[in-house]
Amino acid sequence: MLEYFITFTSQKPLVEWCITVAKFAFIFIPLVFIALMITLERRGAAFMQDRQGPNRTGIPLFSFLGHIRLFGLVQNGADGLKLFTKELFEPRKAHGFWFKFAPAIPFMVAFLSPAVIPWFGPMVFEWGGNLVQISGSILDLDIGVLWLFAFGSLSVYGTVLGSWASNSKYSLLGGMRAGAMMISYEVSMGLALLGMYMLVGSFNLQNIVAWQETHGWGILVQPVAFIIFLVSLVAETGRAPFDVAEGESELVAGFHTEFSGMRFAMFYMGEYAHIAINSALLATLFLGGYSIPFVSTEYLREHGAQALAVVCGVFVVGILLFLSLMYRYAKWYEKSKASDRAIRLKEWTLYKVLGWLSVPALLATCGASIYFANIINAESLAAALIAAAIQILVLLLKMCIFCWLWIWFRWTLPRFRYDQVMHLGWIILLNVALANLVITAIVAKLM
Repeated sequence: MLEYFITFTSQKPLVEWCITVAKFAFIFIPLVFIALMITLERRGAAFMQDRQGPNRTGIPLFSFLGHIRLFGLVQNGADGLKLFTKELFEPRKAHGFWFKFAPAIPFMVAFLSPAVIPWFGPMVFEWGGNLVQISGSILDLDIGVLWLFAFGSLSVYGTVLGSWASNSKYSLLGGMRAGAMMISYEVSMGLALLGMYMLVGSFNLQNIVAWQETHGWGILVQPVAFIIFLVSLVAETGRAPFDVAEGESELVAGFHTEFSGMRFAMFYMGEYAHIAINSALLATLFLGGYSIPFVSTEYLREHGAQALAVVCGVFVVGILLFLSLMYRYAKWYEKSKASDRAIRLKEWTLYKVLGWLSVPALLATCGASIYFANIINAESLAAALIAAAIQILVLLLKMCIFCWLWIWFRWTLPRFRYDQVMHLGWIILLNVALANLVITAIVAKLM
């Protein structure tokens, strides 16, 4: 076995192994998005309800800096510490092992799902006289979409198992609702995806993104399938207006009624992680994934330095706009009578200093990118890494857009009744998905 491993590894250059190992960092992207989603959820809710949101919890630093709140991110740390130290309550007649194991299932599944998402285009460069090609995903599978469907469906097992193990009728009803929703909307989701499969001819996510680069984004080619897929993903995640599995007005808190502490937190961390994965899947299937409109991967590799300069310029403009908003906010707050006025002004002063310090650093990066644009060979490793970094940023931006949609739906639409959820899934979406599939098949055959 050792000889086989040495022979296998010797067939690949060291740089290829380094990049392949570095790609495993993508599995932690859902974990990063958990903190982002919690903050986005609270700030989004506050914005829609015309209030400030988390604005008190802070870390006291030096006296001249005041309390550092980090725009509400410190509140996430306080909540995590609270949940981590809370008592883990367990009902007397609960099924002990399954009750403890169930919350971990959605959380574990979230770390396996990003393996097939193409985070950047295929990296092609010369190394040691050989042409090296590295896929943009951890696992470049021909059944990538089916992999995501399979693991996405596994997360509901944690909900159903936890509700049954709680030995509570309210929890069990919530788990049955979650299982029924998963079965109902998986059918419409699969039929919506078949339209893209007919056009692309592959379940490989890398091939789907490559097809969209040349033929147009999926949201333009299959708009009906996009709407069906989006609604089905929201329902499968169990977010409002499809949060009937919780149903506080009917089921106390639904499937997680008997859970507390970190067990309760793992359910919600898994939910937010799945929102991030579903956003990445939506962006990959219908928004071109890592691709940029009218810019191919080959062009980006050849002109990656200029593109990096443009990205740095956009960041500079964004920071300047942020500084202008801080200036106007500070001027407004100086006239207010808030009890924490002095502390807030100190905090905003620190942010302004950090913002102004970052501007020359970004401008220097922009200038260096333009200077080395003519030096970097299009077939070199540097050009491939720059192109991959830009494509990763593009995909993350698209993910953030879809994550905001989940927040928008929750704080805008009222919760559906359970019978309305089933009617929408089996009567409306299923029939529309079948009609869209038939029309797509006819058009694909005529083309």
